[in-house]
Amino acid sequence: MPRFYLRILNSSLQGHWRVAQQHVSIGVEFYATPITSLNPLKDGMETDYFVQQMIPFFGKRSLMAKAATAKTRMVEQSATTTERNLIAIVKKTYAMLYSVQRRLDVNVENQRLLNQIIESTRAKYSVGSNTQGDVLKAQVELAKLKNEQTTLDQELANAEAMMNALRAVPSHTQIGRVIDLIPKQFQGTLSDLYASALDYRPEVRGMGYEIEMNKADVAASQRERYPDIMVRGMYKSMMVGTDQWSAMIGINVPLAPWASAKYSKKIEENTLNVLASEQSLRDMQNMVQFEVRDAWSRIQSKWEQIDRYQRTILPQTDQALQSTLAAYQTDKVDFLSLLDSYRMLQMFKMEYYMAVGEYFAGLAELERATGTDLKF
Repeated sequence: MPRFYLRILNSSLQGHWRVAQQHVSIGVEFYATPITSLNPLKDGMETDYFVQQMIPFFGKRSLMAKAATAKTRMVEQSATTTERNLIAIVKKTYAMLYSVQRRLDVNVENQRLLNQIIESTRAKYSVGSNTQGDVLKAQVELAKLKNEQTTLDQELANAEAMMNALRAVPSHTQIGRVIDLIPKQFQGTLSDLYASALDYRPEVRGMGYEIEMNKADVAASQRERYPDIMVRGMYKSMMVGTDQWSAMIGINVPLAPWASAKYSKKIEENTLNVLASEQSLRDMQNMVQFEVRDAWSRIQSKWEQIDRYQRTILPQTDQALQSTLAAYQTDKVDFLSLLDSYRMLQMFKMEYYMAVGEYFAGLAELERATGTDLKF
């Protein structure tokens, strides 16, 4: 019967373990097995079982492990970036909810106040002190408030749907009334915020780990020019004769002329990766400082507006409306003056709660930009 020798190297019985690119190979080799055989363990002349280990040159494994650790930390910072972005979106959505709910409160209060004005105007019209035009103007203002309430209801529904999407619950889930947000002046200085952002912003820290990884890759690629050691032990199961064992030790010496360019190009590539990462880090640091300054400037501006509303605009406008309403009831001012005072108070209250919502949204953005919890 014609037969030829079949050799199976690293067959399907071979397993691999990778530890920092160090391979341990376990395998079996079949020798002189007939082509017609379905059982090489029975019909083969020799079966060799081996364990083979490549031992990298001193320092290669530690550099590979350092690069792998830096890459893991870089991925962790990427996950932290996603987390902090999500937190910022939730806080900004919460500020939006607060602003819309409080503006709805203002709208309902304004409707109540305007109904009082309408009743007073109708009473004065019934005795001939007012014209029908004054009553109609007040009713038009009431209709405008109801249109505004419809718009605010839609804005509230959108904010609730956004918050529910962030919470991974159905969009129609009721949220209820959110607690009051008491605005306080932010005391952090711009220089402290810059320092926090450069130290804690996850994107910046991730790029630092990327540089660390690339530098380890450069050092590891430089060591590829040094030889590795191969160790191999084998047990030979013989069909005829006595079983045997053998051992082998070898050195992988990268001296081939055609391989030199491969190592030098790899070193050059990894060196360029380091330079590119360092430039990206500088660009990111500049962008982070811009984002911090932009967010800080916006919250300072919003706080100045809020402070003026609290200290001066709202108290004095409310006093002006009460005074005008009393004067109107005694026929000392006309209806248009009363309507102007009412409109002014309504507008300033709406603007105040919009400013408060934007202030807290700005704080959330500043928190994201610095990568720290500002505890507001």
